[in-house]
Amino acid sequence: MKKMISVLLVLTLSLCMGITAFAAEIEEDGGEARADVKGTYVSGGTETTVYSVDVTWGSMEFTYTSYFIGNWNPETHQYDDSTDANWTCDADANKITVTNHSNTNVSATPSYTGSGASIGIVNPEFDKTHIFLTSAVGETLENAPTGSLFLTLSGQLNEDVDALTVIGSVTVTITEETD
Repeated sequence: MKKMISVLLVLTLSLCMGITAFAAEIEEDGGEARADVKGTYVSGGTETTVYSVDVTWGSMEFTYTSYFIGNWNPETHQYDDSTDANWTCDADANKITVTNHSNTNVSATPSYTGSGASIGIVNPEFDKTHIFLTSAVGETLENAPTGSLFLTLSGQLNEDVDALTVIGSVTVTITEETD
């Protein structure tokens, strides 16, 4: 065991002999010695853009109520209880919320694709064409940049769509927004 420790100590000391030392002699009062200081740049890494965006959807369930002329009232010669055609949904069912957890500014752009003419003529409209969200750098998780938009529908749904049916889809596209 002592031999093994001795061998390791000798190897360690021999490795130390490879260290270069520079010396200069100064032989007069006020003499100087100088040595160059050298440096090398090594990158600590390259910053990468990280995209992390949450998209939260309302139920996206709508009800289409068709036009109804009403009930004929022979005493007034007018229709009572008429209704206009309209689309309705529960509160915030048509809401899309986007939260940016990225280290860059982003833009969220909605689009709608209908299921086809067999369901009727459905016209989508968003209250905003896009949402701009700043970077989450420097923000707490609770204060991450967030924005919302709403989808409304117009047009008419065919009367044979009498159960909850997929009538289209909404896509939110995220793109980087540079300053």
